[in-house]
Amino acid sequence: MKRLLCKKVVCGFAMVLMGAAFSVPAADAADIAGVNISGFVDVSYSDADDSNSTFSLDEIEVDVQKQLSENISLRTDINYRAVDADTAGDDLSFEELVEQGYVTIKLDNVGSGLDLTLGKFNAPIGFELLDPVDMYQFSHALVFDNGLPTNLTGVMGAYNLNDMIDIAAYVVNGWDNNTDNNQSKTVGGRIGINAMPGVAIGLSAISGTNETTTVNKRTVYDVDATITMVDNLTIGVELNAGSEENANSLVGGSGDGDWTAYLIMGHYDLDDTYGVTLRYDSFHDEHGSRLGNSLDETQSAFTVAGTMVLGDGAGLLAEWRRLDSDQNVFNNSTEDSSDTFAVEFTYSF
Repeated sequence: MKRLLCKKVVCGFAMVLMGAAFSVPAADAADIAGVNISGFVDVSYSDADDSNSTFSLDEIEVDVQKQLSENISLRTDINYRAVDADTAGDDLSFEELVEQGYVTIKLDNVGSGLDLTLGKFNAPIGFELLDPVDMYQFSHALVFDNGLPTNLTGVMGAYNLNDMIDIAAYVVNGWDNNTDNNQSKTVGGRIGINAMPGVAIGLSAISGTNETTTVNKRTVYDVDATITMVDNLTIGVELNAGSEENANSLVGGSGDGDWTAYLIMGHYDLDDTYGVTLRYDSFHDEHGSRLGNSLDETQSAFTVAGTMVLGDGAGLLAEWRRLDSDQNVFNNSTEDSSDTFAVEFTYSF
């Protein structure tokens, strides 16, 4: 669950505000012998014009937190995702089941206080969050799926410079690598800026080698902003640019694989129960290195979603998404567009 890791000091104000997505209050978490237990269940129905319609138990997560002392705490998120089960069959790996697992140490004697996180944690980069209970929509944007890491394993330090600026820096094994597959390390960081009341900006970068046999250094720069200057309205913006060495996948191509992407989203709460979301996002895979089609391709998506708070911890969401490409890559490479409709129920505790 990304929301609970991403405090202001770690991920900037933008990701904190996203933690309030959907506006569904969670039921009270259990506290047993000083151990706090929370989590969620996510079920859905989806129908895409280029695949089967299906009911699905998408995700179950149980989060366990323990405060060992005033300055030391432990956390682990045990997560079962249907997409992981479909990929791995019945033999789910440790890495797939444990979304997060880390210890946080607060060093109060370093300036205004330095937080050290050691272990596996959600990547503090980008606008959208990982878990469905933190989302305004059923689907993630193209930039989240193709231009960013999900989880990082290593060490991260987070520090508040003042009331306007916080910073985080980390050294990790690579994108979504629980154990490293090479001798190099990936480094990155984020600067969170509270530019003015209702405007939060995040500046992020990550760079490192992700392959075992070739020196494929992958570098990404990302800028996100969250704007909440109007009551009940949240606007999100993200710009993303990346490059990977020796990743040009075009026929006869060579050299690096480059991409650029962006999203803009607006969510408006009509009242305490109902909300509506519009999102437009685009991803240009210049050298066929990220979308999986080995083409110079641009995909874009338009998404409309409605949210409904059913009760304490329970929420319902309906989404229509139109995905377009400038190439025929859908429905067995015969179509340049695909429509998906989904209904999702989540319960968090």
